[in-house]
Amino acid sequence: MACRAYMARREDLNGVRGAVKVQVVTPWYPDRYSPYSGIFVKKQVDALRRLCHQVEVEVPVIYPAPQGAVPDAVARAMESLAEIDPAAMFAQDDGVTRVPAAVPSRSGDLGRAAAYENSMRIKRSFLPGEVDITHAHLGVPTGLALLHLGAKPLVVTEHQSTLGRVFGQPGGVEAYQEVLEGADAFICVSSHLKDQIVGATQSKAAEAIDIVPNIVDLSDIPFRERARGAHGHWVYVGTIATHKGIELLLRAFKVYRQGDRSATLTIVGVGPHRPWVERFTAGAGLSRSVRLTGSVPHEKIGAFLDKADVLVHLSPSETFGIASLEAIGAGLPVVSLRNGGAESAWGDFEEVVGCLLPAGASAVDVAEAVVRLEERGDALDPQAGRRMVEGRFAPNQIADALIATYERVL
Repeated sequence: MACRAYMARREDLNGVRGAVKVQVVTPWYPDRYSPYSGIFVKKQVDALRRLCHQVEVEVPVIYPAPQGAVPDAVARAMESLAEIDPAAMFAQDDGVTRVPAAVPSRSGDLGRAAAYENSMRIKRSFLPGEVDITHAHLGVPTGLALLHLGAKPLVVTEHQSTLGRVFGQPGGVEAYQEVLEGADAFICVSSHLKDQIVGATQSKAAEAIDIVPNIVDLSDIPFRERARGAHGHWVYVGTIATHKGIELLLRAFKVYRQGDRSATLTIVGVGPHRPWVERFTAGAGLSRSVRLTGSVPHEKIGAFLDKADVLVHLSPSETFGIASLEAIGAGLPVVSLRNGGAESAWGDFEEVVGCLLPAGASAVDVAEAVVRLEERGDALDPQAGRRMVEGRFAPNQIADALIATYERVL
């Protein structure tokens, strides 16, 4: 009933068609092992489904292969298994299909695109679907693979913070230009990311990129006013990896704790750099002060934010920065580097929600920034931060922007 009313209202207001059938293809999507991976894509899928649109998801899953061309026997074996038992070959759950892709070692993003193309071609030959539009997340490799498969109309959203790596590979810029010019619509989640693409490709098509930010859903994140000047309980939410600034985070916490022996740091997430964190905390005498939660479902993130005094996120490059915005929505002040995504998403609210540091900030700089937040006290306005997040990144608002894009190209 609600769906019929929603569709009728859209038709009355806009003269538009009914439900749209969308095929989302993304290399990132939550599963039981990585519940936070690609959560921003799932939030879009959930929002579109709540608005009565039909969304199916394909997730290429990388299976590392030896360097060089993947033997033809591998493709034949995949086809044989898919013919015998498609459900065994392509695991499906709640509208999500995981598609195994054999990716040769050291083949880069273009090799990954070719592997995605091959695996999705096999999948679609045995499990075809009728859709109105295909929405790829990431220009290369995902968008390139779908473009070569002839997916039309094709919408591409770019999120990745490692575009410099893509552009630095042989043929990377040319491949990206191909996607820009071949897609029916191209979206970036921030103006910072669009500027990076325009500068690297020098393509006229890049100038037509739309900005549609990620969803920041605060429904599971309670808001709480903190005591003024209390910032001893730090929290970090994200991947435990070098490219997320995890080493600088630990060194900064060590500096800060010299002035506050009761300070704690909670690291929410998983990642390959966890052994380094464990060695560092043991060597620095911080094992009892640093808590590693491991994998946490996204709906439980709010409980960790609620117990903290400040979120410190020191990734040198971000396309958007959902963790920081969720923390702001929870009433937490945030210390972040100027990494592109942060200043684009909340830089105009810096004075009332946190502190943005230069990309080359040291551990001492970070620790001192947290102290300055304590000194600023009444200058912070966490309620204004919550309103900002709700006003800019609400699920229905972003879903409506996506549907407007889909309908423009249909």
